[in-house]
Amino acid sequence: MADDLTMQKLILDDSWAYKVTVLADLLARRIAPIVQDVSGLNLSQWRVIAAVADEPGRTASQVVDMTPMDKGIVSRAVRTLVERDLIERRSSKQDGRLSHLYLTDDGSKVYQTIVSALSNAKADGASTGSLEQQQRLLDQLDQFIAVYSAEK
Repeated sequence: MADDLTMQKLILDDSWAYKVTVLADLLARRIAPIVQDVSGLNLSQWRVIAAVADEPGRTASQVVDMTPMDKGIVSRAVRTLVERDLIERRSSKQDGRLSHLYLTDDGSKVYQTIVSALSNAKADGASTGSLEQQQRLLDQLDQFIAVYSAEK
């Protein structure tokens, strides 16, 4: 058994990394049932739709890079969303091996339905703090993300 005096400790209440993880989990638990109820999508599928709506033409690899999901999860989500006619793949003009992702008309409707439902349930973060506080938090999170992305 390690000596309590020499053992290094992580105090969870003092760890911003732990608190961000807890917050992410709480948000996912709140968002997932709303997304499921209004669209029949799971959280991974919603994240892909949101990423494509945010920047139409993203590749699956770009979705992996900007979301907390691995390649296999994104691949399965894309396949399901294509089968459901919510997104479509278009071959790249520069590189035929790449496909760019776009929302279909039905995909755009589902996206808008989910965004509205999250807003109505106050699960989109918009009602948390003032606009100034939200912007400060976004700026700080961007700084942390930049630091940890550079370490990859």
